[in-house]
Amino acid sequence: MHVVVNGVRLFFDVEGASLVPNGGAMREKPTLLLLHGGPGLDHSIYKPAFSSLADLAQVVFLDHRGNGRSDPGPRESWTLAQWADDVRAFCDALGIARPIVYGASFGGTVALAYATRHPAHPGKARRSVPWRAAGSSRATATPTRRRSRPGCAWPFRSTRARRAIPTSRAGRSDISKSRTGSHARAGRDTRSTCSRGCHACSVRRSCSAGKTIR
Repeated sequence: MHVVVNGVRLFFDVEGASLVPNGGAMREKPTLLLLHGGPGLDHSIYKPAFSSLADLAQVVFLDHRGNGRSDPGPRESWTLAQWADDVRAFCDALGIARPIVYGASFGGTVALAYATRHPAHPGKARRSVPWRAAGSSRATATPTRRRSRPGCAWPFRSTRARRAIPTSRAGRSDISKSRTGSHARAGRDTRSTCSRGCHACSVRRSCSAGKTIR
């Protein structure tokens, strides 16, 4: 289905009724408005997972302008402020009052902008953003570093990565000497193991947990 919002046709889909029988009267369910991630994606990222909420709320799936099955509109209108205003205008066009707005990734950013620009309109607003937004000076996504196992000082990625890297020149010299020793020529693994399962080479004698290497 399409509706004209701010001069652009926006596509949306609905699952679940707005009114349900409740004894001798009709009860209005809350409306859950889903804002997809992207840009470049569409509302299908929420299906079929969020379809199961149709028993509790009327679930509305929306494609942002320039995304999915919605019309692109002018490129200069592809702004956070415009996408946020589209959410408000979309609800007004369909008569949705006090919606529960949920956005993931890019949709979460639009949800925040919508709640900021129209604070009295949403019933509730929730976001799920995978990149660090608060306290960061960069607006781009920040990749998450792979965490090490507890008690270890480096990620378990490969044999080379698991070796402790000495910071001193003497330590690097000892590493070079150990590679020419009998253990290195024989191809034996000279790493030792502490009681917490950490690995270290023969030069490093303790792990980050302070345990003595056996």
